[in-house]
Amino acid sequence: MTSVAVEMFCSKHGLERFRVKVVKRFNMPSNLIVPELSQRSTIGELKCIYVGRGISDKEVEKFMVNYFRERGMLERVVKMRVI
Repeated sequence: MTSVAVEMFCSKHGLERFRVKVVKRFNMPSNLIVPELSQRSTIGELKCIYVGRGISDKEVEKFMVNYFRERGMLERVVKMRVI
C-alpha cells in the first residue's frame, strides 16, 4: 500500500485523475488515520494520508469513501483503488 488512485468526474475538465499518497508511520498509534490536506486548490484536496502500522488496505478504502461522502463528492468518483 503506497497510494490510492482516484478517478473522478469533473464538469470543467471531464475525467480527473489523481493519487493520494499513503504513508505508514510507526511512531503513531497503530489504529489512527490522519489526512494531510493540500495547500493548493485541487479537486480532491487530499495530499497524503498518514496511517498507523495496524491499518489495512480495506480500512484506508473505507476512510477514503467516508472522506468523499462527507464532502459530497462520492457520486462523482468513477473508480478508486489502493495501489
